[in-house]
Amino acid sequence: MIVSGGERKIPFQVRMYFYSRIWYVKACKALHACWVGLWLGAISPDKLYATVEEYYIRSGRDIKDGHTNYHSGNYNRNGLFIWEKEAIKEYFGGCKRLLVLGVGGGREVLALLKLGYQVDGFESNQSLVVAANELLREEGFDPAVRWIEPDRVPDTGTTYDGIVVGWAMYMSIQTRKRRIAFLRQLRTHTRMQGPILISFVARGDVLSAAQYRVGVTIANMIRRVLRREPAEVGDWLGPMYARHFKQDEITLELAEGGFKSVHYGTSGFGNAVGIAV
Repeated sequence: MIVSGGERKIPFQVRMYFYSRIWYVKACKALHACWVGLWLGAISPDKLYATVEEYYIRSGRDIKDGHTNYHSGNYNRNGLFIWEKEAIKEYFGGCKRLLVLGVGGGREVLALLKLGYQVDGFESNQSLVVAANELLREEGFDPAVRWIEPDRVPDTGTTYDGIVVGWAMYMSIQTRKRRIAFLRQLRTHTRMQGPILISFVARGDVLSAAQYRVGVTIANMIRRVLRREPAEVGDWLGPMYARHFKQDEITLELAEGGFKSVHYGTSGFGNAVGIAV
């Protein structure tokens, strides 16, 4: 609104709208962090993985809630994401046989088989194992996906040229100690200088540092009362359990797991490549 003399005057209601909007958004973020913290504390750690399982089971139902249908052949024929293609091209060129964990409905396995790799795939969700093998059969490949318990490394007796930890699987593993143990087991299954690709949500991309602090503080207040192991900054529910990472955390975990970090990126999705040492 322009008044006499060319001076711009903002109507009172408009000023109040923008002022209140700032505090409304902050309050919503704080409330959301409190709600996440409540459930991170209330759900026992051994049950948190069930949120991951349920999320993927729900993705296969005919529901209108914005979920990607990870059981769908159409989705799983889309091939590798751009950042996956770049990592495979750059670091897996000398590989022939790959171990792929957390394969979901078979998207990565199918794409890698079409590129000429030999692939052993494993998945902890039974319905996704079925969907993945059906997809491979339809595409003319032998079923290459087997079931495995969550966060476990299969004992196949094979030394692999490279390892792909399927999209976002790494961030479903709770606690730094368990993730490092997981990486160390994988290290025993790959050759020296063999690459490993992992993916995750990068901390700071979506949520603020304050939200993470509020969430973990409330979660640990509840966990102390219930005598449970503490949550870590970066633990989140949205909608399934996931650990969100900073670059130095990924680099250190890879190092302690027996891999030297050679790539870290956040374009498209958080991803990192390590080389077995």
